Amino acid sequence: MAVNNKKKILLIRPKNTFNYYNYPPLNLVCIGSVLESHGFKVKILDAGVLNDFNTDLEREMRDALFIAIGMITPEIPHGIDIMKLIRTKSNIPIVVGGWHCTLFPEQMAESELTDYVVIGEGEDPVVDLAIRLSNGSRPSNKIRPRVYHDLNALPMPNYDLVPDIEHYITNYLTDRLAAYVPQPIRWLPYDSSRGCPSQCAFCINVVAKNQKYRKKSADKVLDETDRLIKKYKLTHLKFIDDNYFVDIKRARTIATGFVKREQHKTVTYDCECRCDYFNDRMLNDETLELLRESGLVQLTLGIESGSMRTLKIMRKGITVEQAERAVQMCDRHGIIARSSFMFEVPGERRDDIVASIQFINKMRKYPLFACGVGSFRPYPRCDLTKKLIEKGYLSEPQSLEDWLHGENIEMYTSAELKRPWQVDPEFSENAAHYLNLESETRIGLHQLSNDGDREKLQLLIEIAKIRNRNLDYKEGNDTKLYKDFFKGLLSAKEKLGYSRRVPVVT
Repeated sequence: MAVNNKKKILLIRPKNTFNYYNYPPLNLVCIGSVLESHGFKVKILDAGVLNDFNTDLEREMRDALFIAIGMITPEIPHGIDIMKLIRTKSNIPIVVGGWHCTLFPEQMAESELTDYVVIGEGEDPVVDLAIRLSNGSRPSNKIRPRVYHDLNALPMPNYDLVPDIEHYITNYLTDRLAAYVPQPIRWLPYDSSRGCPSQCAFCINVVAKNQKYRKKSADKVLDETDRLIKKYKLTHLKFIDDNYFVDIKRARTIATGFVKREQHKTVTYDCECRCDYFNDRMLNDETLELLRESGLVQLTLGIESGSMRTLKIMRKGITVEQAERAVQMCDRHGIIARSSFMFEVPGERRDDIVASIQFINKMRKYPLFACGVGSFRPYPRCDLTKKLIEKGYLSEPQSLEDWLHGENIEMYTSAELKRPWQVDPEFSENAAHYLNLESETRIGLHQLSNDGDREKLQLLIEIAKIRNRNLDYKEGNDTKLYKDFFKGLLSAKEKLGYSRRVPVVT
């Protein structure tokens, strides 16, 4: 077998149909860092932020050993375009991975556009392919075996692999926390663990067999975050772990380390948490006090519903009382309770949706409560989605090319879409709009430096508060005013920034 002397590997993030590029491609950063540690040269192309992606691709692919494309479902259309372009220009092997490939490995493998499909985590499988291909070997199995990594054995992520990482470091955060931390904010995402052992009927982790909890040691987390903070002069860390607090002892050790190293004096952080963890053994008052002292400013709580009936349908494993306790304890310790909710879950009644609205209204008495509300998205192959397919409400695309149809991507991934199983789509859509507006979920006062824009948004927020308390969700002139206002801001991005009027959580 002829040895391939090429050492360069091209990693690509395609464009997203929703044009969302707030986060750097951390998955590619992690894979690229491991490849680098094995002596390969890595180049990341981030299509969402490149002005002339096709030209860059054609130039960079000439001396590449192979090209790997990471894709979530809304990135499939551009991903297909990229693969077709590569096929017309060369016979370079194409490797695909990411959430969509993990959910539909057979579909991806059946396509003539792909050579190898990576399911689950990509670091070791991609390195294995790189070594084999560089040695002149081409594995016969297109679908590469799943690997659960020892996270302590992985090298520190090299964010410099992203050509313009400074763009992301200084990019705005839509989170409520951005209104409470000193500006200008400098932030990066970081994963310290992977997997979530919960059994939620709507969750992609269950379908993708990502329930096995894996973690970096507290010492590794402290060392890596310390280096990231110093290298990039960060003021905020966003932990994107599926479930940060599974190992509460580790979370306490990390928090204690932040205090001892005095990181907490200049850097804040946030992470995700289950509501049933707020108990005497895990997130008690003493632990929350330590977390707040260490720099924690926000917890993202997957509450999902204010109806006990809906929570049971979702197999969420929490109660409404536990959800309120979580919000209350966060508020008491000066931690933002960024809470997510879903409307129109299959099997929900209108009174379940009303119960969620009333619960959200009740939580407004806690100043640090914020909510993000969307309609249920039928993530492919989760239990609730399977039931919708069985009842004829939904059909699953049968090939990679079927995902080229925008309606398929919207049906499965859009948080704002009327769907055939919904009991009152108009009511739910309008309710979500006004509840999100009150929480400043899409655009916040803290992002507006123009006094006129701030006054307009403040007025719309006050109207939303009245509508939410009265459950008045008939579309009116204020709805159109907000849509025009929001479009105007997006079309004039230079108006989006951070106001200097920033209160700091104390």
